[in-house]
Amino acid sequence: MEGDRHDGNQLYLMAGVLAHNVIRELQMMAKPPERGTTEKRSPLWIFVELATLRSRLLQRAGRLTAPQKKLTLTMSANEAVQKDLRHFLEVLREAA
Repeated sequence: MEGDRHDGNQLYLMAGVLAHNVIRELQMMAKPPERGTTEKRSPLWIFVELATLRSRLLQRAGRLTAPQKKLTLTMSANEAVQKDLRHFLEVLREAA
């Protein structure tokens, strides 16, 4: 029983690590480095926190519809969110 709980905790931790790494990699692909190297070895990029990205891009009101039998995500007309989503999608498309 305890082994099962331990395995579940390890899986949860690894999923969190993977999500963190994917979001960091996406941010690094989306923008060039913003800093040079320093003695203190600060990161080259200034990262947006995962919670900020999640609230800005994912936790939005929307509806999945299928006009002309093509699945479409319909959201409110927020130009900043639209610009961010299109930018990240373009970066992912170029990487594929």
